[in-house]
Amino acid sequence: MLFKQLFFVCFLWISFGFHAQEDTLKCDQACHCIRNLSPAGVMINHVHPQGEWMVSYRYMQMQMGTPISGRSSVSQTDVFNSYLAYTPSMHMDMHMLMGMYGITNRITLMAMFNLVNNNMQMDMLKSPMSNMADMTGMSTLNSSMSMQSVGLGDSKLHVLVGILRNVDYQLIASAGVSIPNGSILQNGASDDMFYPNSRLPYMMQLGSGTVDFLPGITFVSQKDRLAFSFQSQGTIRLYNNKFGYRLGNEFSLNTWIGYNWWKGFGTTLRLEGNWSSNLHGSDKTIYSFNEISANPTNYGGSKLQGLFGISYQFEDGFISNQRVALEYGLPVYQQLIGIQNQLNQTWMASWSYSF
Repeated sequence: MLFKQLFFVCFLWISFGFHAQEDTLKCDQACHCIRNLSPAGVMINHVHPQGEWMVSYRYMQMQMGTPISGRSSVSQTDVFNSYLAYTPSMHMDMHMLMGMYGITNRITLMAMFNLVNNNMQMDMLKSPMSNMADMTGMSTLNSSMSMQSVGLGDSKLHVLVGILRNVDYQLIASAGVSIPNGSILQNGASDDMFYPNSRLPYMMQLGSGTVDFLPGITFVSQKDRLAFSFQSQGTIRLYNNKFGYRLGNEFSLNTWIGYNWWKGFGTTLRLEGNWSSNLHGSDKTIYSFNEISANPTNYGGSKLQGLFGISYQFEDGFISNQRVALEYGLPVYQQLIGIQNQLNQTWMASWSYSF
């Protein structure tokens, strides 16, 4: 129902935009570009003038801590009552290379390529025999191990349409597809206790294995030193992948406010809400009770985080038209389906160059 409402809103905006007066689309080269205050974690914030390119590099790290169920903490003992391992932490590093090009003054193409590094820590459930051996000093058994997957993630292609565009604001409709070139064949090492030469759990794979639809709508207003934006985006999974599952649909709402304090220096405050449905289907080769990420019922939920960002846009010399930004986020609220590692913090950094 939520996604039907999103489509309806997008349809109304697009219909309105194509019947708008042509002069609302006129915009000079300075529109939202001289003082770009957008946070490091926001990908879509403006369309480019015809013939303009922008290339950017972005880095994101998400750090996750001890498991929770719903909003309540879950002890190690509670996890061991159902699973063979306890996962005290996980982190994901993502490197993103993005390019944008203005086809016309109101249509921009965008492509993004990702390199993903997932790392999960696990504590094993010891058997009574191993505990006895430890007490006698006859064993140096290490009850902890880590699981890692590294490689290219799914690529994304977008078309951005500037429905309304003038010197004070932009209204942008976006439509994209996620191309499933990220591997879902990541296997454990031959000596892995749980996944010896077999597929790692869903969270440790590098892609979705499906072509996904990416609709969105973005409003950005910028006047003098102050900027404000509201954005909604979705990820819609259309079918199960070849291993019999599909990741949950996702929906996000973003709102941020930015202020230009001095020359190219600005700060931002952002609220980001994310909702995702649970995983559908399952990979029959994965034993669901190895650890919590192996169980398809432990996916999905709601998260809200607050983020503070700083940015600087260079205006003179050989580094003019380049911009750097940094953003740090902490969770405000999270309610997760099943048992999952809770979000602890998020780091984001970006560099961009327009020419």
